[in-house]
Amino acid sequence: MTIFPVLLDASPGYLRTASRPGSLLLAPIGPGSLMCRLHARLGSLPSTKIVVMPTFRPDAAYRSALHCACDQIGSVVCVDELRDVVARMEASDWVLFVDPQCAALDAIDTAALQHAAMSPPTSASHLVALESNAGGTCEWVDIDDDGDVARIQRFYDQVTWPFTSGVIASLVPVPCLLTERELAFDSLRQLRAELAARGVPARDVAASGPTFDLTRERELLSLADCVARASAENHPTTTRWIGSEAAVHDSARLIGPVLVQNGSRIGERAIVVGPATIGAGAMVGAGATVVQSVVLPGVDVTPGSVVRRQLVTDSDDEGTLDLAGVATYDPSQVRAFAPAVEDEPAARRLYPAIKRGVEATLAIIALLLLLPLFAIIAVLIKLESHGPVFFADPREAVGGKRFRCLKFRTMVQGADALQRTLQAKNQVDGPQFKMDKDPRLTRIGRWIRPCSIDELPQLINVALGQMSLVGPRPSPFRENQTCVPWRQARLSVRPGITGLWQVCRHDRGVSDFHQWIHYDLLYVEHMSAGVDLKIVLATILTLGGKWCVPLTWIIPRRKLQQAA
Repeated sequence: MTIFPVLLDASPGYLRTASRPGSLLLAPIGPGSLMCRLHARLGSLPSTKIVVMPTFRPDAAYRSALHCACDQIGSVVCVDELRDVVARMEASDWVLFVDPQCAALDAIDTAALQHAAMSPPTSASHLVALESNAGGTCEWVDIDDDGDVARIQRFYDQVTWPFTSGVIASLVPVPCLLTERELAFDSLRQLRAELAARGVPARDVAASGPTFDLTRERELLSLADCVARASAENHPTTTRWIGSEAAVHDSARLIGPVLVQNGSRIGERAIVVGPATIGAGAMVGAGATVVQSVVLPGVDVTPGSVVRRQLVTDSDDEGTLDLAGVATYDPSQVRAFAPAVEDEPAARRLYPAIKRGVEATLAIIALLLLLPLFAIIAVLIKLESHGPVFFADPREAVGGKRFRCLKFRTMVQGADALQRTLQAKNQVDGPQFKMDKDPRLTRIGRWIRPCSIDELPQLINVALGQMSLVGPRPSPFRENQTCVPWRQARLSVRPGITGLWQVCRHDRGVSDFHQWIHYDLLYVEHMSAGVDLKIVLATILTLGGKWCVPLTWIIPRRKLQQAA
């Protein structure tokens, strides 16, 4: 099948000027324009000429600017003209609509869109941005009829908050566009809804990386910041990128990641603090200060003026931004956003990778040695009750990625549902559950659980790289959602069969959850080969944590005081 890309264009209010409508595709992002960036991120599409469809009336200057910015532009059409372009396509062709108003930082996964469109064949597919919240969570409060708080729920982005914020791209079969003449091509969100209303089968593909709502100025600035930082990281010897025919005065200062596009000028004694992007043909006058801003192409920043955290556009027909009079800003107090200096010891940076390789090898050796024990326990489990030998419970690994944590089955079938009815008898605080003489346990379970033999199959998870021998306890999502900072910290490392909490906790029936948080955070902060070896030794000596060992025996008091 042949895919024809169509880039939509919009003119947000913050880009418009008295002289011309602002073009989102022509906004400066990175070394070039947003259009160049979208073209480079269209994935593995063949070199087909791009069609651009603006929501505003295009003039000759706009068309010329598009062709100068990208030599892959085939035609610039309005909505009615796009229908004629589609009419000349074959029935087996597809149209890939890309909306810059919802921009993805990473490449557009055209392969995933094609795969979704073929299930079933000739269906549409949409690359959607998932809605995000501050801190990655959203608090939902239920209020009863009396105005009292009945329940508070916490939802996590991309885990339990299933709403979309926009449509990045839509891959649509040409027959849908030919037979439905009144479809709204200029809004992918509306196009997605109208295709569904007309009975066109479709599938959504969630974008994996960050996305930006470019209908808002601050989102465009955030995207420009990310691209400037990434450019500096890709060129570690310098934090600046200066295009051809651009001129930077010897007395000018560029601090942090700064992108100066082709033909731009930075005057004498001017200061540009990154992340910042100076558009093609723009001019930063002598003595001017530009702080974490984006200067549109062809715009002049008046000498001696100050620009802070904004999109700089021309405010009049002459194309000059006059910010004189903003003289209360002291450039000497500017904090530059430069790449962080890595002061962490090399051994600590390399340790997680070394640890994974060593532990996988040890896990494979242990599994071979324990095969006879595994066989005996498997037979006993099958003889006592119906059901599988292993219990594979979904747990969260590094970054919240799900995996099946293996254990020998020690409970009756349907134990999870029975836990809800036994919740009133829970003897510990926090999200975990524990009770003496748990009725869900089988006889073999009562024998192998106190010795932690039921957790030996987790050596398979270690061999697969999903778990570690030492680390935070592998927990399901329902337990991790209780405390946001704790979740972020413990999911930054691989979960372990044993850990600091298992060997150091005390007063297990009182406020155990707070100790759980405390010891997990301590382990993440102090993870090292010495700490891991001491935890393994403590696990053996205490028979899997039958009694606690002093925390200072594993982490010296001196390091604990330094951390505090």
